[in-house]
Amino acid sequence: MKPVETVKAPAAIKMRFSAPRPLRIALALFLLAAADAPAAEHAIDMRDPVQVIGAYLRATYARDYVEAYRYISSADRKVRDLNRYVRGRGAFSGFTLQAAKKLSEFLEVAALRQSETPPRLQAAIKYRVPDAKKIAPLLLDWDPFRLNSLSPPERQQLLDGLVQRRRDGSLEMRQGEETFELVQEDGEWRIFLDWAGGVKIPITVDLSKSADLDVALSNNEFVVQPGDVFDLSLRIRNKSDQVLVARIGHIVAPQDIADYLDFVQCGFLLPVTLQPGKEQEYSGTYMVRGSLPEGVRQLKLTYDFRILK
Repeated sequence: MKPVETVKAPAAIKMRFSAPRPLRIALALFLLAAADAPAAEHAIDMRDPVQVIGAYLRATYARDYVEAYRYISSADRKVRDLNRYVRGRGAFSGFTLQAAKKLSEFLEVAALRQSETPPRLQAAIKYRVPDAKKIAPLLLDWDPFRLNSLSPPERQQLLDGLVQRRRDGSLEMRQGEETFELVQEDGEWRIFLDWAGGVKIPITVDLSKSADLDVALSNNEFVVQPGDVFDLSLRIRNKSDQVLVARIGHIVAPQDIADYLDFVQCGFLLPVTLQPGKEQEYSGTYMVRGSLPEGVRQLKLTYDFRILK
């Protein structure tokens, strides 16, 4: 019987068991840093709706919309793909994104109440988050060019300053409550935004100051997706026997989000001259910005007619 041969391990394999001391130190420091990493970077338990909401809020706060898209329901993603979602919302990049993600780690979420009707769940939460407007001076007023132009030491100094303010309680925070609807998919919870429902834009006309006019709209309501463009025409008839000059005001409500409706092209921004007994047609093209805040389901547009002479 032949003796069993002893095979010597290659030197490269031996190195795995007797790594140099500097490498062992570096590895230990890496493991220590990983163990002390912020909770925001740990794996999210998708079976926990509060964790899913927290992860979604942190991603949207940091304008990391690629990450946020992960937590949105498949039904919504069928309506709006990743490219359209990210392109329309003004995502951060570079060090601006890194700084925003650091701040998002300080976001706190706590459950208030939940109501489940499978496969959906409504969850009300309260949150505390760094106030992006009040702390803007610390972030160079959120100027992407200036932030992304900082040197590595300057970047680290800025991040360390945010962490220190968080520790000593001087970082200005804001708080609020919000309700989310989630849907269960393969045992995991996802944020349901009902993108298929679109944004309704009812159109109305105010002629209380223009009794001598008749106005007909080509459409009384639109249902659009953020980023969509729509066209509208008005037929205006001067019922009087004299020339009238009218100003047509655009009133968008709610007022605090009126800027999200853009006038791409409008043929009646300036006063219009209306001939007696005649009907004239004017048209306008509008766009709902892709950055419209989630949860906004309606923007009301009113045309306010005023006779100037």
